Amino acid sequence: MITQVLFSLQLLCVSCLLGNQQESMIKKLGREWMDFFKNVELKAPDPILGLTTAYKNDSREDKVNLGVGVYYDADLQQETMHVVHKAEEKLCRHERSKTYLSIDGDTGYLDALQELIFGENLEGVVSAQCVGGTGAIRVGLDLMKHVSGGTVHIPNPSWPNHLKVAMAAGLKTEKYPYFNNETHGIDFEKAFAYFSSLSKGSIVILHGCCHNPTGTDFSLEQWEKLSTLFLEKGLFPFFDLAYLGFGDGLDRDRAAIRLFAKSGHNMAVAASCSKNFGLYGERTGALYVVTSSKEEAVKVLSNVKQLIRSNYSNPPCHGAKLVGMILKDPTLRKEWEQELEQMRLGISGMRQ
Repeated sequence: MITQVLFSLQLLCVSCLLGNQQESMIKKLGREWMDFFKNVELKAPDPILGLTTAYKNDSREDKVNLGVGVYYDADLQQETMHVVHKAEEKLCRHERSKTYLSIDGDTGYLDALQELIFGENLEGVVSAQCVGGTGAIRVGLDLMKHVSGGTVHIPNPSWPNHLKVAMAAGLKTEKYPYFNNETHGIDFEKAFAYFSSLSKGSIVILHGCCHNPTGTDFSLEQWEKLSTLFLEKGLFPFFDLAYLGFGDGLDRDRAAIRLFAKSGHNMAVAASCSKNFGLYGERTGALYVVTSSKEEAVKVLSNVKQLIRSNYSNPPCHGAKLVGMILKDPTLRKEWEQELEQMRLGISGMRQ
């Protein structure tokens, strides 16, 4: 009996010893198997947004934020537009649901913004609400990767994220000559010669107005020459329209896009309402793709919706409802145009 008890105790000790060894082995193997992030490199902060973080962390009272592009008034305040407050009050009184939007977004917003940009209802236009202007660029370039896979040509210099988004979409990129640092203007002859050398299907990023970062745009005469050349060469114009209304006013700032659309281009426009409606944090943007027919538009939209579904599923609703409400209400729209013009003149005055 005593022998059996001692034997049982020995087995128990051996079992515990093996158990401890096994547990230790499992932990060791677990560390080896599950250490997914061991070799992850520390990336440098974004040069624009990172500067804003540095600004927030700076304790000096006389600091100035030269980072992300946000409109401030003469007192260095970034306040919501009065017309947006009015629209929000109206929306809160009548809104009954925060349910999901469809994959392509709020149709009332998309139609109103399309009218603002293009001025008329063009046949064969695909529209999709996106997560800000950046989201519209990404969806548009994802579409181009899927449809053509052509190289994306970006002005030198340009908004830094153009290059990053194009590369993230898996597209090859090249830079085309744009700004002449000696003359402080556009080097149109070099740009025109560059475009003349491109092959059919090349994608060209164009700033619709208020070129970022130089603030220097093509003249109307130059836009007309580029439109003719792009048609002859079969190039695909991809407009980034982030500052509509802040350059030379609404009519002048959308003139190039309307010219290209009326000339019969297949083209894309990534529009943002962050600046001209002050809806920075609402991420309110849209992608418009001009095709050759209603039949083509149906097919292209199906691809756009599939890309959105596999990315962020569907867009946020609040900012789009506000923009749609303002643009469709004659009184609110007039007030928005007046307030936007005051902001534009304010920027010009501060520069002077």
